[in-house]
Amino acid sequence: MQRIDHCIEMTPAQTPKTPLGTVCCPITRESLAMLAEVQSPGCSTSIGPWKLSNTRTDEPLLPDRKRSRRKSSGPKNCFLGLETRPELLWEDWVLGREYTKTLVLKNICDKLQKLHIRGPESMFFSTVNPETVVLCPGTSFSLLVTFRPLQRCEYKDSIQFQAKEGSFQVCLHAVLPSHALKVPETVMLPLCAVQHSTQTSLPLKNVSKVLLSFKWDCAAPFQLIPEQGLLKPGQECLIAVDFQPLEAQVFQQQAHCRFGEDGDKADRCCTALLQGIAKYPYLQVRNPSNKERNSHGDPELHFGSVPVGQSLSTHFEIFNPSPVNVSFSLSRLSGGADMFGSDFSWDVTSGKMTPGGSQQVLVTYSPAVVDVVSVEYLFLSYRGALSKTQIKLTGKCTGPEVCLSSSVVDFRCVEERGSAVKTVELLNSSPVQAIYQWNIDCRNSVFSVLPACGTVLPHGNIKVKVLYRPKHPMAHHRRVACLILHREPLFLDLIGTCHSECQQPAILKPEHLAVYKHQWCRLQNSPDSVCDLQRDQNTLLNQQEEINSASVILVTPMEKFNKISMDPLSFPSLPFVTIEPSELLFNHKTTSPSSNSSAVSQCVSITSHAKGKLSLIWTVIQDSPFCVDPSSFELAPLKSTTVRVTYEPKQVNTLHGGELECFAYYKDDPDTGKLPCQPWCATVRVIGHSFQPDKEHFTPSCILKPHQVVLPALSGISCRTVLLQNDGDHPLTFCLNHRPDNALPKSVHILPACGLIQPGNHQIITIRAVPTEDSHKQLFNLPLQLNAAKFTKELTVVSVFEKPLVSFENGSRLYFHPTAVGSKTQRTHSIRNLSRVPVKFQWSISETEQTLIFVKPDAGKLHPNESS
Repeated sequence: MQRIDHCIEMTPAQTPKTPLGTVCCPITRESLAMLAEVQSPGCSTSIGPWKLSNTRTDEPLLPDRKRSRRKSSGPKNCFLGLETRPELLWEDWVLGREYTKTLVLKNICDKLQKLHIRGPESMFFSTVNPETVVLCPGTSFSLLVTFRPLQRCEYKDSIQFQAKEGSFQVCLHAVLPSHALKVPETVMLPLCAVQHSTQTSLPLKNVSKVLLSFKWDCAAPFQLIPEQGLLKPGQECLIAVDFQPLEAQVFQQQAHCRFGEDGDKADRCCTALLQGIAKYPYLQVRNPSNKERNSHGDPELHFGSVPVGQSLSTHFEIFNPSPVNVSFSLSRLSGGADMFGSDFSWDVTSGKMTPGGSQQVLVTYSPAVVDVVSVEYLFLSYRGALSKTQIKLTGKCTGPEVCLSSSVVDFRCVEERGSAVKTVELLNSSPVQAIYQWNIDCRNSVFSVLPACGTVLPHGNIKVKVLYRPKHPMAHHRRVACLILHREPLFLDLIGTCHSECQQPAILKPEHLAVYKHQWCRLQNSPDSVCDLQRDQNTLLNQQEEINSASVILVTPMEKFNKISMDPLSFPSLPFVTIEPSELLFNHKTTSPSSNSSAVSQCVSITSHAKGKLSLIWTVIQDSPFCVDPSSFELAPLKSTTVRVTYEPKQVNTLHGGELECFAYYKDDPDTGKLPCQPWCATVRVIGHSFQPDKEHFTPSCILKPHQVVLPALSGISCRTVLLQNDGDHPLTFCLNHRPDNALPKSVHILPACGLIQPGNHQIITIRAVPTEDSHKQLFNLPLQLNAAKFTKELTVVSVFEKPLVSFENGSRLYFHPTAVGSKTQRTHSIRNLSRVPVKFQWSISETEQTLIFVKPDAGKLHPNESS
């Protein structure tokens, strides 16, 4: 702050002016005589009119401190009829600067006063004043006193005034700047939980008139922020006090604050007593629906059975009975089989609980895989806890339970070009809606199932019509798969015999199917086929032995053969007749105005593995854009031939698709006696389009769910299904795009790999795989090309082979304390299933130790991620 004082100078031969604060007395004979006595030839200063001159003096330059005029203040005394201050005091000063103060003397008596002035003796104080001053009654005189410090010490001096009646002194005193901080004596911290923190603040004020630096010295568990800093004169700041206890006890300690003008040489100190109390935190988990706990004391949340594709939510409560605030986190217990996410989700992952407060946590179970029991553990963690708290979440995913009212539909004998209708019921005994689709092209087959796709309501049923429209006199048999979303398919055997006036083959009956299954191997008399089947059986048995050492029901070669030959999803062609390729794509087909025909053809190869002559007949459908040439022919044993499939669309800018049907049977019917000859059915899927080059393809509007399929970890044939729904107004074609950079392994099959979906309908796609030990994790991104254009849908398939894996969460050793004879000691031990396959366990204790050690339970079953 800069101080501006006024000094009075005498200037002769000028018009008299009245200086500020000074009153001149009238000129009389007596006053002139007194003036004559004062004035002398050797005096350099004459009394005359006072002149004001602005003299700026500086105070110590402090940060952000305004400079202003400081007025003289303080008590005044009366000396010999003169009123003045007894002392001039300098407090705020720094070395090397000048500080000027004004001393005012006022004549309060009724007579003229003549004063002789003797200035300060030291060089640090100086005045600019006459040696003699005359004051009339009621007038004042201002004397400027300048202080020039050169050393950091205390200065004292005086100015003496001599009057006729006597003399008096005014002391000059310069003191060192004082250093003072104001802090509270005691600071009490709020109650705190162990390994948590609480905060408060303490005020720190600079009550001195100089800039001070401070630095705190405080030990754990208290911490002061900021630890050091600067305070301007009169400035106050709040110091944050952080209390972080590690033990439950009462804490009390002094915090020392050193301060001074120079932080490195701070020699003054003040203290504040910091006090805090720490207690152990504790949180309780409450389950409103189930107050019981398991043997370990951990709460459980059971969701029961939840339909696939649906969600069920419930909640539990976290309660804080302790007197302290507790910060917590809620996370999934690590170490389990979490490769593909969790079926459980919760809305609270962290929070802060006040004493006596509670927090509701909403948990949602959204299962995706049918018949899988999901187990998850939530770990409630908070610092300072004396015990661990786990919440066990369990739920089971249920799917549709669908069955057929009959497994065989017998049309018996139907005349050529005639038709017959039968009905079959689909029964759903579960509370889950069932989505189904018959794996048959009703427009290109002698058999039709209507409706070909749809839904069966929970605990409901639906009747489907099965039509038989034969085109050629022969016996027909086809095993049609009914695909069920989230379930293994059902199979329906369709049989019928067509008679004409000229040909009347033996009527095929349901009991003949069982006979043909056993006749097949004997009629073929092919050791190679039996050996192949036996080899497949041995491979399957070896894989099962690696997973489970329990007894396995042996599968005979005949049963294995029947399962393969009668499952069109596993083998689209016959076991003794193969058709390659089984899918034909007629993409980028355009109609050229310069060409008389728009037909395009592709060839398929048919190979006979039988030892007898075969007759093959393709089902011919009028007005179909696809046709086969030749439509019927004979094939010699162990020979191959080719047929031509032609795509000739009648309409441009559209999509086509279908399934071409072929029946094969023995021409000579060897060794069958009077039994009718049973045919087998093979199919070829075809799709195509007739869009012109400048015509844009239909924009697909479809849904693929789920978009990721995780196959079971067992080393056996596993099956998963996905749904491709056409929500648009135009037909939709799809085709599996086999990219070279992401080729599908031979162990994974996608059925069907192509097809046509009418508006509003859907296609159930089946993924089958057999994980192997050398493929620990296989992930495939399979793009489905839509409408023969650049539109795609990505399907992710994950196939993982896993062996059963368990862990002892408390280590592989168990220590028992010394136990007296006749008493017993108990310890708990946890086993956790770390794999994605259910595991059965049993404790094995030697006979010599069974009298000393026993385990309960000694056997059980652990679901994936479950502990016991």
